Amino acid sequence: MRYVGVCGALATVGSLLLLGACLETEPAQVGVVSEAGGFADPERRLAVEGDESYCSSEVLRWRYDRSTGSLTIADSRLLLNCCGQRAMHVERLDNIYEITERDEPDTATPRCDAVCAFDFTVAIPEVAPGKVYVRLLRDVVDAQGSAELIWQGELDVRKSVGQVVLDRVAAPREACGGSSQ
Repeated sequence: MRYVGVCGALATVGSLLLLGACLETEPAQVGVVSEAGGFADPERRLAVEGDESYCSSEVLRWRYDRSTGSLTIADSRLLLNCCGQRAMHVERLDNIYEITERDEPDTATPRCDAVCAFDFTVAIPEVAPGKVYVRLLRDVVDAQGSAELIWQGELDVRKSVGQVVLDRVAAPREACGGSSQ
């Protein structure tokens, strides 16, 4: 009798631990990063027709596909050191989508004295319609102690498309000259 009681208690505690682990996060979605100068195809950065202001500001754009429940988020024209390795991933933490853009030195080549424009984009599947809370973090490994919060807020995906200007300072022409404007 005592053995069954202990096993039942252990099974309950174990299932609670497993349940807690399932509720915390979902697997990360991996994004795509452009070469220096940004994506040649404006559609990859979710640019609208006639948008010729690529170098003028950094813009976070999003598009929601109601039929598939997919939310695509693009950060266009962020300025980073031209030399390095970049990556993007998204994790869902409860009801928050946390997007982390990572920039780190390449082990083979050191950083250089030039800044380039890059575009980051990611598609997040199975997003419920309504308001979505997003946190955008940037982790420049060799320039700061930890990831920096760039923007946080709600996206109302019932509107299908939207954008937020993140940085209104124009990029130097040589930093974004490789993209098609």
